[in-house]
Amino acid sequence: MRRPRFWWSAVLVVFALVALARGQGGYNDDRVMIQGFMWESHQEGKQTGEGGYQYEVHWKDHWYDHVRSKADELADARFDLIWLPPPSQGEGAGYHPHELHNFNNNYGTEAQQKQLLQTLRQKGIEPVADVVINHRSGTGGWATFQNPAWPSKFICADDEFWFQDPNILNAQDRAIFEAGDKGAPDYGDSNYPRWHGSRDLDHANADLRKEIKVYLKKLRDLGYRGWRYDMVKGFNPKYVAEYDFDSQPTFAVGEYWDANPTRLTGWIDGTKMQGQPDPALKACSTFDFATYELLRHFINSGKYNHLPAVAYKDGIYDGLIAVNKDKAVTFLENHDTGFPQKQFDSFPNNEKVMQGYAYILTHPGVPCVYWKHYFDWNHGDAIKALIRARKYAGVHSGSYVKTEVHDNNYVAIVGDKPTESSTLIVKIGYGLGFQPDQDVWALETSGEGYAVWVRKTKKAQTQTKVDAPKAPIE
Repeated sequence: MRRPRFWWSAVLVVFALVALARGQGGYNDDRVMIQGFMWESHQEGKQTGEGGYQYEVHWKDHWYDHVRSKADELADARFDLIWLPPPSQGEGAGYHPHELHNFNNNYGTEAQQKQLLQTLRQKGIEPVADVVINHRSGTGGWATFQNPAWPSKFICADDEFWFQDPNILNAQDRAIFEAGDKGAPDYGDSNYPRWHGSRDLDHANADLRKEIKVYLKKLRDLGYRGWRYDMVKGFNPKYVAEYDFDSQPTFAVGEYWDANPTRLTGWIDGTKMQGQPDPALKACSTFDFATYELLRHFINSGKYNHLPAVAYKDGIYDGLIAVNKDKAVTFLENHDTGFPQKQFDSFPNNEKVMQGYAYILTHPGVPCVYWKHYFDWNHGDAIKALIRARKYAGVHSGSYVKTEVHDNNYVAIVGDKPTESSTLIVKIGYGLGFQPDQDVWALETSGEGYAVWVRKTKKAQTQTKVDAPKAPIE
């Protein structure tokens, strides 16, 4: 039968809408992310961490090449997203950016960075840039912005720069100070103190927002496909919605560092894409600090019988996955939460960290694995097996969860749908009293204090697709 000429165009539109719906961690997102760096990744030689502990690393100027050497392994583990460090030239780890349009930094050259991004996309992994736009440092001074040059009106009126003794400023900064061309007062979320390490930026200024959109386009051209917004308590979440709408990332997540799930979901609501048929669909995800804190406490203390509370919304021990699971990015550690930024890691290098991964890699949300755990602590094979179990079972950000306690063992029945379903079972704890029906369920992977079963019929449907090589990403 001959179809009308508009038929193919209609199909393309449908595929485009599906792609947009998945972008920014929309509903039922089945992707898994890895944080592709640590705090040490920009450093060289002997260093001193919090508490005076000494360590030695040799990563400075070639971290990008190191990650590139792991691209095949990352693809084989079925990671879909990789969060990479701040891409621009700046102080230390890049969280005080100087020249935003200069992509040579302490992780490597622009050429090395671009080659890494190209390799990752060829392997089917979407690169996510760490976008630091809450603040910016001057080049050679407090407020002298170069590459690109920005006016002082981009600096918030209550930034500490405007309260300095002009006699201690260099000539350029003194001229800026005396001209007094300030921006509006800082938005500054009431739950977060002002940041004094760099100049706070006035996102209420439309000209600044145009510059940020130019920056995001440059990152897109460089090879990035998603954004991790740093320190989002410092500017109004409605501007995140504006930046995402303009740049159309395939994934976006904000660092709203707060363990209160109500505040976390309040920030997510502030990023809703108003004017869309479903504003919540493309709202920005956020890191699930609520679940992180609860898992750190319950798993490290062996209180496995408390774990059902994390994913159950009742106002008592709620994780973000209990309140807004589709927009939760779960994790056990990041570059700020553990050593060397803190005196100790959140989870020790023993069975506890793998029990934590048995939880987040089988539960709703988009799980994020920490580089150190996978590679440096040599838990890669065990984590890879959990990722496969998740994907065989079709678990995604919006998955259905039913929880039980058997003695002190936590048991969760997880589904491949947001509605009642059961394609995976996970047990966390040391007891041997729980065993699912072996005619229905097959043990997929296990370790000290955890076990994961996948429904046999579900794996038969998904295994070929999951195990196939990942397709390249444009």
